[in-house]
Amino acid sequence: MSVTKQRDALQLLQTIPSFPWYVEKFVEHKKAKKHSPSTLLGYLRDFAFFFRWMMAEGLTDAAEMKEIPLQALNDLKKETVESYILYLQESHLYERAALLDKPTRSSRREYSDQTIKRKISSLKSLFHYLASLAEDENGESYLTRNVMAKIEVEADELTPLARAHAMRAKILIDGEIHQFVDFVYNGYLAHCTTTKKQQYHYQNRDRDAAIIALILSGGFRVSEIVNLNLSDVVLEKNQLKMVRKGKKEDAPFFSDWGKEYLQRYLQVRSKYRPAEGEQAVFLAVSPTKPHGHRIEVRSVQKLVKKYAQAFGIPDLSVHKLRHSFATQFLRLNPDPHQLQAQLGHSKLETTMQYAHVLEDALSEAVNRTTRTLGAVSPEPKEAHDPMDEPPGAPT
Repeated sequence: MSVTKQRDALQLLQTIPSFPWYVEKFVEHKKAKKHSPSTLLGYLRDFAFFFRWMMAEGLTDAAEMKEIPLQALNDLKKETVESYILYLQESHLYERAALLDKPTRSSRREYSDQTIKRKISSLKSLFHYLASLAEDENGESYLTRNVMAKIEVEADELTPLARAHAMRAKILIDGEIHQFVDFVYNGYLAHCTTTKKQQYHYQNRDRDAAIIALILSGGFRVSEIVNLNLSDVVLEKNQLKMVRKGKKEDAPFFSDWGKEYLQRYLQVRSKYRPAEGEQAVFLAVSPTKPHGHRIEVRSVQKLVKKYAQAFGIPDLSVHKLRHSFATQFLRLNPDPHQLQAQLGHSKLETTMQYAHVLEDALSEAVNRTTRTLGAVSPEPKEAHDPMDEPPGAPT
């Protein structure tokens, strides 16, 4: 199990006692279906927000979340759930932080449609389990009615081309890939308005550029990069040993360009003063942990967002770096099977989502279908007017 999964598994064990017993049953059911700890933690965060909303709205007399009875879910009406959806849509206008464990500045922002759909889908999964899959000692369902079955979650009916068009503005293409990493290493300094920010950038730019370049040069997931140990890096072969989704052992490649940034970072890794025996490749320090320790996924997500906003592509995220690699790969190497192996996808259909991103490639392909070497454009012919014929001419 990776370091990240071990941490999430421990957090899951620590968190689950604060939830009602039937949620624990749900988690056990999902564990049996091999859902990852991070996915289960996501479910719990969505459940916690809903349960706290129920308590705030007086929909239960429970003083604590774990005391909310099953009957309270059974008694929910469709109108009540629709009120919750409305709250999700407008919660940035209220004290949403009161319903969050660790409120951040983002709690003042409007939830995206995608986030709202995810929260409702989480609840639909819980209610479906309680009403249709789980059963008590008498073989009866835990819930006698499933109000969430009456709530429709509209699916995004987008064609592959429409999804590709939406993705194009959020990824890096061609020269942008090198430009972005160069900006991380050199250009971002101009955005450091204080001496403290400049010092922080000088401290971390080798690490940050190496992380981003490595993802862009191999299409790795952020968790795969964070979980890397020194023994996992095979520099002479440009490979990384890792355990991917589904507990699959793999050894994908990275490019020579990414290797340059990785080697530069490894030469200065010791400045983080890692604790004895620390094997993590990418390190971080903090006031509470002054010795170098494994950087966290959330920290990488935040640093990519910081650089992306300054670079002028605010929608670029750490996962979109993976998309950028995949799109560029297919642009230059039109072999989806190779890309499938590199990304660690189980199904080719997942890989093929990147085949539609570059509209210019599609446009050129369409144009080629009617292009003929040496073809001459037809000249327009003058319209024939019968009145122009001489008298007696045959008609």
